[in-house]
Amino acid sequence: MAQEVLYRKWRPQTFADVSGQAPITTTLRNAVAGATPAHAYLFTGPRGTGKTSTGRILAKAVNCTAPQAGEPCEQCPSCEAFNSGRALDLIELDAASNRGIDEVRALREAAGYSPNAARYKVYLIDEVHMLTDAAFNALLKTLEEPPPHIIFILATTEVNRIPATILSRCQRFDFRRITLTAVVDRLQVIADGEGFTVPAGGLEAIARQATGSLRDAVNLLDQLVAYHGPILDIESVQQGLGLVIDHRTTELARAAVNKDLSTGLNVLAAARDDGLEIRAFAREVVNTLRYLLMLKAGNAENLPVSDAQGAELRSIAAGADTTNVVAALRALGSIDFAGDPYDSLPVEVAFASLAVGLTDAPIVVMQPRAAPTAAAPAPQRPTGPPQRRPDRPTPTPPQARPRPAGESLPDRPSTQQRPAAAAATRSDAANEAPRPAPPPFEVPDAADASPALVAMRDQWGRIRDTVRDHSKKAGALLNSPCFIKSFEGDLVEIGFRFPALVEKVQEDLQVLTAFREAVSEAAGRPVVVSAVVWDALQQAPPAAPPQRSSAVSGGSSGGGHLLEEALKHGAARVGE
Repeated sequence: MAQEVLYRKWRPQTFADVSGQAPITTTLRNAVAGATPAHAYLFTGPRGTGKTSTGRILAKAVNCTAPQAGEPCEQCPSCEAFNSGRALDLIELDAASNRGIDEVRALREAAGYSPNAARYKVYLIDEVHMLTDAAFNALLKTLEEPPPHIIFILATTEVNRIPATILSRCQRFDFRRITLTAVVDRLQVIADGEGFTVPAGGLEAIARQATGSLRDAVNLLDQLVAYHGPILDIESVQQGLGLVIDHRTTELARAAVNKDLSTGLNVLAAARDDGLEIRAFAREVVNTLRYLLMLKAGNAENLPVSDAQGAELRSIAAGADTTNVVAALRALGSIDFAGDPYDSLPVEVAFASLAVGLTDAPIVVMQPRAAPTAAAPAPQRPTGPPQRRPDRPTPTPPQARPRPAGESLPDRPSTQQRPAAAAATRSDAANEAPRPAPPPFEVPDAADASPALVAMRDQWGRIRDTVRDHSKKAGALLNSPCFIKSFEGDLVEIGFRFPALVEKVQEDLQVLTAFREAVSEAAGRPVVVSAVVWDALQQAPPAAPPQRSSAVSGGSSGGGHLLEEALKHGAARVGE
């Protein structure tokens, strides 16, 4: 029989065991203690933060025969059935593989039956964002007014894909990433329970590598123990995590802060020749620069480094300028290795650009064109016939095709017999000055806009093209007056003139996704997009429809220049 992995063996069994989610567990515990659980819950958040585990604990607590301050007693037959996986009244569904309307219809029919042995029948639907639109619609009524013995728990990592009609019928709980301290504490509990020996620095390295996911941290600990044994030291942890602990990381950080091109390139060449993974090496250099920035900010006591490394960092920070530290952190922290972690060229280019000052160039923001002080004189229209350019040869008429004997020419006007009105219209259209473009929309807060908002507005044309590439339906909405209204934090508001278009953007997931992906691409990071009605656009002048001359549209003057050219090449009028 295969050994049970640690994250399943040490899965939380009570609300108190859930790490880093105290506001959520306290609320649920109070609801159980007061016998007032909601009929539907929505758990959302990153992976490995306890959504499914909390759902199982809630199902066990509401069915416990003797709960203690909202916690399951762990001793009654119901709790024992839940702990052993024998509870028939906890139905777990994976929406990724049961996403159709037929599965939801079967769920609705089964929900009408009473629980087998417990007080509540609990449906735990994981990855609920994978349900189809038809399945969501079929679930709406049952989710809003389920039978009194039913509790729904929906779990997802992508709450933006959940329809608003579903969100409004659930109590929503947002699980946040677990703090470094909480992950370390939980890892210590697991290590003590399993008899592992891990230094404090090793547990912290594991927690940092997991980036807030407790399940990932426990898996890393399980993997390290499987390779190195139950007794781990800091070197084996760093080696197993792929961390590069090399004195040259500090040397490269010093060279980056001092903009020493020769020393930095030599350090990178030595690291490459020794076979180090350059991506991991650069990551440790960035961490060293972060520590320098914390030292410059006066947070020396919070640095997770040894005494010797701390003394070396303080010596670098003493002679470093904060501006240079920030510039180095920005240059080396945004390197794209394009899938090759051993390629040193991206780091060399980024370091060289930093050393010679290319990354310090100011950002140029396009300013709106100033209005002209005086009206330009109207172009004089020539009164005579249009003159042909001397460098353009006169076209020769095509040769007449031979006609069979007895065939007569159709009646058509010759070029000398064209109506005078049509000739004058063509002459005017050829010599007419181009129509001036309509004045740009004057944004009311253009003078007070932040640099980020100005930069985003300058990319509006690019955003429109990207939206049209992603969705034709979304691109059609951009034909109406709209513009970037605000950009604060991770929220970008797009203002529209008409409320009906705002409703179309908010209600159509495909359209909203197209806008979000286009704006996120322009911003360089994931952002949230919201469509709003902008009162300022109500005053924007409507775009004038394009004017068509009689020479193009055709009319009583003879059919326009297209017909005239066709007649010159031997065509005949039909139906006259």
